[in-house]
Amino acid sequence: MLNNDAVVDAAEAHGMLAGMLCVDDGADPRQWLGAVFGQHKEALNESEQSLLFELCKETWWCLTEFDFSFELFLPGDDSSLRERAHALGEWCQGFLCGLGYELGDSEWPGDCSDVLRDLSDVSQLDANAAGEADQEAFMEISEFVRAGAQLIYGEFQRHKPARPH
Repeated sequence: MLNNDAVVDAAEAHGMLAGMLCVDDGADPRQWLGAVFGQHKEALNESEQSLLFELCKETWWCLTEFDFSFELFLPGDDSSLRERAHALGEWCQGFLCGLGYELGDSEWPGDCSDVLRDLSDVSQLDANAAGEADQEAFMEISEFVRAGAQLIYGEFQRHKPARPH
């Protein structure tokens, strides 16, 4: 079920989740599941839902730690550079969608606008990469994306409106 009925691929789904959590760290995982699986969300069994809810919790926790535990959900090093570059672009598209899904037309706090512009450029990444120089560039770009996501999370947490007591 998990692979066959998702509206988006795994990297884009994880990016979407991270974006939603940046804006609202209390985001309802069911909204994310609805965005990822569309009408097929109801076909997820209890075990699949539990696994995905755990992914939500783990992603949120890693975002909050700022200790390099947050990682992008991308194919491993055994996949081709082309596949990993494509997945990185998909992750960025999902992240931008997740931010927009939660935030709409609101203002972006702090340095978010510059980072978001860069992430938008990465989402258009040319996946026709090969060679050692491209491998190094991929590693640098993916690290920038990871750090950018955490910066955006931090900015939203610093500029969060105070809740009434």
